[in-house]
Amino acid sequence: MSAPPKVNKWQVGSQAFRGLIYQVLAIAAVVFVAWFLTSNTLANMKARGIQSGFGFLTNTAGFDIGETMFAYDSNDHYWKAFAVGMANTLRVAIIGIVLTTILGTLIGVGRFSKNGLVRGLCQAYVEIFRNIPILLQLLMWYLVMTELLPSSEKAISFGAGFFLSKDGLSFPIPAWATGHLWAFIGFVLAMFAVWWYKRWARAEFEKTGVARSQFWVPVGMLLLGAVIGWLLGGAPTAMQVPKQEEINVQGGAAITPEFMSVLFGLTIYTAAFVAE
Repeated sequence: MSAPPKVNKWQVGSQAFRGLIYQVLAIAAVVFVAWFLTSNTLANMKARGIQSGFGFLTNTAGFDIGETMFAYDSNDHYWKAFAVGMANTLRVAIIGIVLTTILGTLIGVGRFSKNGLVRGLCQAYVEIFRNIPILLQLLMWYLVMTELLPSSEKAISFGAGFFLSKDGLSFPIPAWATGHLWAFIGFVLAMFAVWWYKRWARAEFEKTGVARSQFWVPVGMLLLGAVIGWLLGGAPTAMQVPKQEEINVQGGAAITPEFMSVLFGLTIYTAAFVAE
């Protein structure tokens, strides 16, 4: 018995062919609408003297930014102002993620405590800070930092070079040396070693069923890499310690009240959701 003749599903009039035509027409319609809207928008912007594109990034910004991680002033270009903003955002985000994880975990665990007082305080924390709008919390912390704290000439000292005032928090930092660069290089190299170790641990688990450490060993490898790099770089230990002067605090590093307000507000607010 002979096999039935093959039917070409792409022949004119077939369902597959009609489906292809409909898809092509739909894509063409979407492209045409996008082209029409874009060209119409650009024409209207040009008629009103509004520039489009990214050419403005090379123009002079003309404004200052209160807190920067690298040199910037109002005569720099927009692209550098954008980079400063991105760096500040990443700094708040990275530090905030760490603090939020720690605080949220502690509050969450506290809600299961057998101690009624601890359990009640943790529950109250979640209910209060989770339901206060974040903008209101940011404003509250900013007012605390700028109104309730003492002036810089009467800064609160926490010992060991820590000072808190309306100008922000001053704290000691290591005096930059080549050893710190070597420590960073050692840390980066250790990250590759951790990647190799995790692949090896996964293969060993699939082969033998014995689970290897996925936390303490990688952490130890990262710390060991940084310490070895630090030692190879001369093991620098010099510190820049802030000192209270007649007018303000000099030396060390400092973070502004605005930065602390954003960091505290976001950390306390988000930690309530982590705990929940």
